[in-house]
Amino acid sequence: MRTVLVLVATSLALVGCKREPDFAERYDAASSQIKQTAKEIDAQVSGAPPSEDAEGGAAGAR
Repeated sequence: MRTVLVLVATSLALVGCKREPDFAERYDAASSQIKQTAKEIDAQVSGAPPSEDAEGGAAGAR
């Protein structure tokens, strides 16, 4: 019975742990956020609504 209890407790502890994102994952997330913010700023400056395309739009018109 103790063995089952220990196994269940260990399993729950492992399930509750989440790994931290690595550098590449953090970089990709930050890069996406920066691109989106840049699109929004470019759209505000040009007076047009932001486009859905992250690479095109107002930033590509420079």
